[in-house]
This record gives sequence, C-alpha cells and structure tokens, in this order.
Amino acid sequence: MEENLILAGFVLLPVLLATGLYLFFVRRRIHRRADATWRHLLLGNALVLAFLGSLLLLTGEVYYRFLYDATDSFGLTKVTQRWFERHFHYNTATFRDSLPGYELEPPPGVRRITFVGDSFTAGHGVADVEDRFANRIRALRPQERINIFAKCGWDTGHQLAFLTPENLGAYKLDVVVLVYCLNDVSDIVPEWPRILERIYQGQQTGFFVQHSWLLNTWYFRWQAASDPDVADYYRFVSGAYEGTIWEQQKQRLRRLRDFIHARGGRLLVVTFPFLHALGPEYEYAPAHEKLDLLWRELDVPHLDLLSTYSGRKPDELTVNAFDAHPNEHAHAIAADAIQSFLERELGVESEGDLSPARGREPDPAE
Repeated sequence: MEENLILAGFVLLPVLLATGLYLFFVRRRIHRRADATWRHLLLGNALVLAFLGSLLLLTGEVYYRFLYDATDSFGLTKVTQRWFERHFHYNTATFRDSLPGYELEPPPGVRRITFVGDSFTAGHGVADVEDRFANRIRALRPQERINIFAKCGWDTGHQLAFLTPENLGAYKLDVVVLVYCLNDVSDIVPEWPRILERIYQGQQTGFFVQHSWLLNTWYFRWQAASDPDVADYYRFVSGAYEGTIWEQQKQRLRRLRDFIHARGGRLLVVTFPFLHALGPEYEYAPAHEKLDLLWRELDVPHLDLLSTYSGRKPDELTVNAFDAHPNEHAHAIAADAIQSFLERELGVESEGDLSPARGREPDPAE
C-alpha cells in the first residue's frame, strides 16, 4: 500500500508541475506586452527544471520497481531482496538447488561430492542456479551425485555448527569440497559484530527510503560508498590471518577436517580470492599463502583459484559494480578449474567439455 502511494506521488508530481508550467505560460501570454523581469525568468526556468527532474524521478522509480533485477554485496536494497525472492528456491534440505532434495546415501558404487560453502557457492547474484560452478560440474559428472550445502553469510563457524552428527543424521559423507572464502574467518574477528551492526543499522530508514524503490537504491549505494565499514569491508580480513585469530581459525579448519574424516569422508578444499581486488597489487596474497601452507600440513588437497583468475579484470568477474560476488563468467571459469582438480584428485574423467556452456547432455544411446 505504502509503495503504491509513493508511486502515485511520483506520477502526480510531474502532472502538478506540468499544470504549473501551463498556467505560468498562459499568464505570460496574457501579459506578453509587459517585459519579463528576472523573477519571471527565474521562476519559469525553475519550473522547467523541476518538471524535467520529476520525470527523471518517475522514470527511476518505475525502472527500479519494475525492470531492474540485480543484487548488491550485502543484500541491503529492496531490489536485492526481491531478487532473492525471484531467484533463490530452496529444496527440502533447505539449500538453494534445482534438485528437490538430497539422498541420505547414494546408490552403491556411486560417488557423492558435497560442496560446502557460503554465498559464492550458493550463487549470490547468479539468477539461473544452473550457472553456478557446482551445477555446471554436476552436468559434467552425471555418473556421480553432486550436492550443495551452501548459504549466504556462512562462515567457518556456521559450517562447523552444521557439520555435526545431530544435523547430518544419516547423511553419509563421501567426498566433501570446502569452498573457502577469505572472509570465512570473520565470525571470530572481535570487531565483526560492530561492523555488522553498523552495516545493517542503516536499514532503519525513514518512510520514503523504506517504500520508494528509487530512493532506497540510491540511499544504500550512497551508504556503501561513504560508510567505511561497507566501503572497506574486506580490509579487516588481512589482519585476521595474523596472531591469535589465525591460530584459532587453523584449529577450526583442523576440526572440520577431522570431523569429515571421522565420518568416513575425504576433504578437498577450493579457495576463492576477492575478485573485486584482483590486480598486480592484490593485497590478500599472504592470506592465500598461509591457507595453502595449512592445507599442506593437514594433507588436504587444495586448489587456490587466485592463479586461475590471474590477469583478469574485476569487472569481468563480479556481478556488478555494487556486488563483488562472482558472476556467471567467473563461475564458469571456476567450474573448469575445479573439474580438472577433481579429475586429478579423484581419478574420474569428465563427460564433456565445460566451455563455453554447461557441458553436453549425456547421450541416451551411450
């Protein structure tokens, strides 16, 4: 109801201004013999500018309300929330996927690969779930079961809390691929609760920002550009791979490996870089090196996608200028690299070429 009132206001404003312009020029024609004063010129120009501005506002409101369909990194805007309603569909296991659910145990002799991750794995910003790297790999490996345990906002702590006997129940672990992002350490960073509070307290906005699609989008984009906790969100990560926080994170990752092994599974790890920060001066390289050293110490096969994306520009790989998550192209590149990684570690050949689409469909005659 409130949104309709806002839209009606955006429609009414140019109508009122057009009426004002009409009356103004009618009045000037009636008094055309009188010389126009600077006040008349100023008022006339102001009415024209206001009318054009009102048309621009109306166009923006219609565009963001009915046409625009994209995301921001933090899910702050109304358009992002609507995007999730349109494109995130959950199965019976409560995870985003095109499969209706997951078997507790695959058929005898069939390997199952379970991807565990956060928003990168869930496909934040990727409208078609089949364009995610895990779904692309599923299309290449129809002889196996590919399951995806991934939710936006999951950190290592969330993954450890989920991977418990109570939550998994009779779900049998086979091959588990942890898809690691550098900010998975954030939940044990002392300042993290304050950062989250500052980021999301901006959602307590006034009536017009809450109910206008245009003003809502503009407001949160301004906040993302001006609030250091949003604009420099990723900078806290570098310090998290030092000192006691890093020691705590190493212990958590070791616990995750031990749990998977104790359940009869085998752990593989894939690490995503921060795509928006790629370049010659990529500042998070030391964190990648420490993670790679840890996985070697734990005897866990590790694929670091930093080298895979090397030489590519961030705007080729991210969803948009306001969303640093990987886009469809970045997912395709990741799927290609992960598929090769799986073949190398598991000794299973693929059933097609990933480039440029999702792999070929299996031939029924084969």
